[in-house]
Amino acid sequence: MPENSPQRLALFGGTFDPVHNGHLELVEAAFRVCNVDRVIFVPCAQSPFKSGQATRANAEERFEMIENALAAREWGESRATVSRFEIDRPPPSYSWETAAQFSDLESDADWHWIVGTDQWEEIERWANPDILRELLTFIVVTRDGDEIEERDGWRHIPVPFEHPASATAIREGRGKPEWIPEPNREMVARIYGA
Repeated sequence: MPENSPQRLALFGGTFDPVHNGHLELVEAAFRVCNVDRVIFVPCAQSPFKSGQATRANAEERFEMIENALAAREWGESRATVSRFEIDRPPPSYSWETAAQFSDLESDADWHWIVGTDQWEEIERWANPDILRELLTFIVVTRDGDEIEERDGWRHIPVPFEHPASATAIREGRGKPEWIPEPNREMVARIYGA
């Protein structure tokens, strides 16, 4: 990357209920495929699309699990952080507010947002999509050869990725120990019975 190029920063939003090794390996893919310099995990207080659905782990527990997971990776503390921006605000959490906040804080950066193909398909239904389209390039995680729909005026980078871990499966007691970052295994067992 040329010396005067802006930093490539990526926001990674979600409930992270709980964070798992698939999330962490996806961050590594963003480093590798998209040349992202740093990723900021942004656990949400409550997704607007999951109104009335409480997380199993509370905000402080989810934040702590992300911190623990990052600290256990060699790149964790230098290339990835976790933000309290959404969990310290009244719910629900809107991505456009997060994107605007971080863009204002580091206006010279080249901002990205990590999403799955399911989220990409719904992106124009998110609140204030024009702001998202203006501020962000989307890193779209594809599985099993998913096709990514082109969207006029939207920037995106496809990242093929496969990992079996699923937060839903962990919450339902169907997770595997190797999916859980080692520092969180005791906490995950206590919260989710996994």
